[in-house]
Amino acid sequence: MSAKHISKLAAISSVSMAISIAATSLLIASPSVASSMRSYKYQAQVAQTKFANPQSAQPQTPQNQVAQLFRSTLSLPAGQTIATKINRQDTLYIAKGETVAASLLVAQDIAANNGTVLIPAGAVIDGQFVPAEGGSKFVAQKFTSRGATVRLQAESALINDMKDPRETNTGAILTDAGIGGAAGAVLGGVLRGNVQIIDILGGAAASVLVGNVTAPQVTVIEPSTVINVVTKQTITFAVRDDY
Repeated sequence: MSAKHISKLAAISSVSMAISIAATSLLIASPSVASSMRSYKYQAQVAQTKFANPQSAQPQTPQNQVAQLFRSTLSLPAGQTIATKINRQDTLYIAKGETVAASLLVAQDIAANNGTVLIPAGAVIDGQFVPAEGGSKFVAQKFTSRGATVRLQAESALINDMKDPRETNTGAILTDAGIGGAAGAVLGGVLRGNVQIIDILGGAAASVLVGNVTAPQVTVIEPSTVINVVTKQTITFAVRDDY
């Protein structure tokens, strides 16, 4: 190689070294330029990776998603009327001044303003029939629904008492008058004499009078009797929003 060529190579090497030193100095002097160059280099690497492996660019969908449950509250205000019927098949007779434990069945759904059923038909309300002036009233203590028992402050209006119908009905009167199953034969024999039918019926009439006077006052609760129970407190229910 000639001396002339060697001289040219040395000159080119010197220029390259000078440019490299200048670029390095510029990067050191200007951090923003260095940051831009590093960002450009990173983006280039990412683009190269995506090109080499296209699937890595697809968004990843989680395999398992956990649902979140929230709870809201709904209230049944004081003064709410709950229609009920006694939870038994036979008639209940409550003597004057007597306290009787009993349970009532809710006759129809009780719902919040948005239609959510808070107390379903068939829920059981436990309490007592207690003495009141002129009869009895039901005082609730708790209700059970959907496996949960909730304290309940509620009561019915006065249920008026009456003469005990077991002592003032026709069967009881005829028994008291001595007129039983053989009434036809008895009356037939009497009518063949001079005794008038009014004389026999007079005994029955007297029994009616005596029965109405002496029969005790009782509160009568038939299985079909609707008993309206009115709440005396606000009841708050927690409701899951995913229902």
